[in-house]
Amino acid sequence: MYQPKFVITTQLNNQIAQIEKFSHIVESSRIIPEQEISLRYRATLDSVHSSTSIEGNPLSSQQVKDVLAGNRVRAVDQAVIEVQNYKKALDWLKKRKETGKQLSIQDVYQLHSLVADQLLPDGKTGQIRPGPIYIVNVVGDEDIVQYTGPSASKVKDLLNNLFTWINKDGQDLHPVLLASIIHYEFVTIHPFSDGNGRVGRLLSKLSLALQGYDFKGVLVLDNYYAQNRLAYYQALSLGKTYPQRNKADLTPWLEYFVRGVVIEAEVLAEELSIISFKSGEKQVELSKPEIAILSFVKQFQKISLTEARDIVEGTDRTAQRRLKNLVDKGFLKQFGQARKVHYMLNE
Repeated sequence: MYQPKFVITTQLNNQIAQIEKFSHIVESSRIIPEQEISLRYRATLDSVHSSTSIEGNPLSSQQVKDVLAGNRVRAVDQAVIEVQNYKKALDWLKKRKETGKQLSIQDVYQLHSLVADQLLPDGKTGQIRPGPIYIVNVVGDEDIVQYTGPSASKVKDLLNNLFTWINKDGQDLHPVLLASIIHYEFVTIHPFSDGNGRVGRLLSKLSLALQGYDFKGVLVLDNYYAQNRLAYYQALSLGKTYPQRNKADLTPWLEYFVRGVVIEAEVLAEELSIISFKSGEKQVELSKPEIAILSFVKQFQKISLTEARDIVEGTDRTAQRRLKNLVDKGFLKQFGQARKVHYMLNE
């Protein structure tokens, strides 16, 4: 059975207390829907750009924004696909959060299928690697093995043990500590041929979301990792083999991870406090489908009836009613007639 080793230090307790304070500030902040949608849109851009850049994706933040808006950019196909895939994984994660179901190994396979789509040969997406895995750094002309993962034959058992622990003993931990350990152990097992880092970060993000610690969906830990990739990798490197990392004291990694949550949560709490203070506008209640429609328009500049119908997962009449509500509330403007009708933000 999996049993992580760590000590909850005074430093960790103090940082968790800070996280609780910032969480309360964020959750109790009252901002108008346009502001919340803008924050979520920015969080999506930051998460996609930072998480993919950690793995070497060359696209700039502006190029990522263009790709997500459906615009063409001058870049290799793989870089564009990586960005598109990560956005799809984030979209899936939002829907997965709404189910409220506990984490399962099926989430791992689904996330990898989304992240690795068109990037790995057929039959390798959402599938455990068939052979050994090595993390190698090139020093001069020499390949230096930094880490050797567990044998492929052990991966499924290790994942099952991890998820058994997550949904049993792991529930006794603070959600931020739990997400930290999930991140560490998943990338330590390294179950796939490629995409382990992206899936590991998404998995810990999903864990936080299910526990109510995603700070309105706008906390982006990927920025923290991307700002100093060397520190990120060094924090994870608690041994050169799986047995060494499995038996290691995880306290340094927990302190690194929790410190990142504190840093990003504090910045977010301060920003929301300022926005809430400055906002004298009337609060408007929006349903989840309406927020989803506005998020789509924020990303793609406009929306058609067909696109709105797909988002609300209903009939044309349902989509029309949602769009009309948003027009009546002053969020959207209608353009065109009949089949050419579309809606854009009411600037």
